[in-house]
Amino acid sequence: MRVALLLPPAVEPVKTPLLAFGYLAAALGDRGHEALVVDCAAPGGPKLEQLPALVADLAPDLIGLHLKTLEVQPGYRAALELGSVGVPLVAGGPHASVCPDEALRQGFDYVLRGEAEASLPDLADALSGKRELGEVAGLSFVDRGLTRHLPEGPRPVDLDYLPNPLSALHAFDAVAYGADRPAVPAGLLSSRGCPAACTFCANNVTGRKFRFHSPERVAREVGQMVRELGRPGFAFFDDSFAVGGARLRKLCGALERVEQAQWTCTAHPAHLDRDVLQLMRRAGCGGLDIGLESGDADMLEAIGKGVSAERVLRVLEWAAELGIHTVVNLMVGWPDETEAQLEATLAFIERAAPLAGGFNARGVLVPHPGTELYDRYHQRFGFTEWWLRDAPIAYERFPAAWTESEVARAYASDAALERNFFDHDPTRLGLMTAVLEQKAFHTWRRVAAWAPPPLTVPAAGAR
Repeated sequence: MRVALLLPPAVEPVKTPLLAFGYLAAALGDRGHEALVVDCAAPGGPKLEQLPALVADLAPDLIGLHLKTLEVQPGYRAALELGSVGVPLVAGGPHASVCPDEALRQGFDYVLRGEAEASLPDLADALSGKRELGEVAGLSFVDRGLTRHLPEGPRPVDLDYLPNPLSALHAFDAVAYGADRPAVPAGLLSSRGCPAACTFCANNVTGRKFRFHSPERVAREVGQMVRELGRPGFAFFDDSFAVGGARLRKLCGALERVEQAQWTCTAHPAHLDRDVLQLMRRAGCGGLDIGLESGDADMLEAIGKGVSAERVLRVLEWAAELGIHTVVNLMVGWPDETEAQLEATLAFIERAAPLAGGFNARGVLVPHPGTELYDRYHQRFGFTEWWLRDAPIAYERFPAAWTESEVARAYASDAALERNFFDHDPTRLGLMTAVLEQKAFHTWRRVAAWAPPPLTVPAAGAR
């Protein structure tokens, strides 16, 4: 079959291919199907109203859309636009995995929950008559008026069974990304899953069980990125890169042998000590995203973070000694967050600022479906299905250049603050604004003092 993989428009254009589509396109190719990517989030990607004619020209037998909560409305509008084409629509991704019934009501014929490298080719096989729909793990669909949710298949522990996503770059339209040769993703995966149990994270696609590629497999893909595709700077998109001491030592040893590789990652501070950071630095790690979320001990316990502010300060000290650029992630707007707890986060910023390379942009809590926070509070605060009821959150775009005005514009505001999901009073909203402004101020100070990495080198979490 010919399968079109479609990414709906995003608030901010993204200049690199979606790595998940690389995996899916490679998996479809391994099964004998053809994959084509239509990326409406790319700078040169098509507009929603252009989709019917474009898809008609591509003549696919199946169209798959990747749905994320913050951009689900454009996704549903895309499904509406494509309804006239007469090609089956399948939804996947984090939002579809949590809300499959909703996606079916919005015009999709099928939903694939969880990881889809096996199930999407299975669905293509089923639609071409090679197997039954009932054999497709994680499939949701309407059968004779009744909605069926087939159980998901097991998530294999050894990720080396997955095809190389870099083998499917031909499926992407390089022109849409402004490239004159095959467009390259901003990063790779060495693992999937996160063993943490933070209340604000669903992790419904890859799950809580930590699984990983072999060091040799990762090193081969990194070598391909650096030598063949010309991207020496990239990100590891792992939920938590530094899990497993023995695994990490072997992985860093393999990466150390890949010349010129420079990378960033996200890691839980509980997994980091000076020896681990030294291993990572020798293997090419130049940047590290660290999630603390709050400077208050009681709040950290309430959200299941499993780390203390003091521990994060120690990690920042070690990273600074080793020359690793760090970004500290902080969030505000927690349910029932007090003035004292917000003051504790402000105090932490002052302590961390001399050590950290900067702080995250935005950071006001958004209650995503499938999280413990959403399930516990959406009825109490009246934000049930906010992603359908209200207009999409209109975030400021990330900096177009590392200038004071651009950092202030992008960092010192957060459109989610206006939503005020948890009914905070004006005093607390003012303190949240102060947190955003202090993060912006100290980030700019560090940018001005340190030469930042070029914007062409992706930061951790870019895609």
